[in-house]
Amino acid sequence: MNVTTILFDFDGTLADTLPICIHAIGDSFLKFDGKTLTGSDVVALFGPTEADIIRRHLANREAAEEAVRHFYDIYTREHDRMVRPDSNIVTMLDRLKERGYRLGIVTGKGRDALDISLDRLGMAHYFDTTVSGDEMKRPKPDPEGVLTAMNALGATADGTVFVGDSEADMRAGKGAGVFTIGAHWLANVQTHTFDTTPDLYVTHTEQLLAQLDRWAGRGGAE
Repeated sequence: MNVTTILFDFDGTLADTLPICIHAIGDSFLKFDGKTLTGSDVVALFGPTEADIIRRHLANREAAEEAVRHFYDIYTREHDRMVRPDSNIVTMLDRLKERGYRLGIVTGKGRDALDISLDRLGMAHYFDTTVSGDEMKRPKPDPEGVLTAMNALGATADGTVFVGDSEADMRAGKGAGVFTIGAHWLANVQTHTFDTTPDLYVTHTEQLLAQLDRWAGRGGAE
């Protein structure tokens, strides 16, 4: 393969943000609905942006926008305490940029939450394009976001790789016709087993880098 473009999911793939997402969404439902959600309950709602999860599922409809503001308040206030940069991810991104790959993010995360995390983690400069849930009409597992990012970068399917941690990511990547990698290299992931088999499964960033080296002729035969 002649890979030029690497697209990543965000939560659970580039940053260990699932705990803060679960915490902030769960606290919003507890405060405004008096409803306790487990982590699995929250993850089962993923697909729409965090704000739209609250808007769609909060029983107390009149308080929905206040609950959304509450979510962002917690997400911003608790981010530095709950989310730390992962040194392996940072090293991987540095090496990918040094090698000239075009990098993008395709996430169901809302634009505001994504920008908060990219800023706090100092990661924004790595990416040539980012597609958030607010920029998609059809969230993952629909391939729309992957195709949107490819179009923004002028990428072809045979030159693009999509990396994610969830079943929705696998289906989105396959639907877009790109080489799809299941990555479980962070402590918290959305999907522990895939129903849709990824083209490659990795548990460490070095495995992705090694595969790219093989494709580029730097590490042996394909």
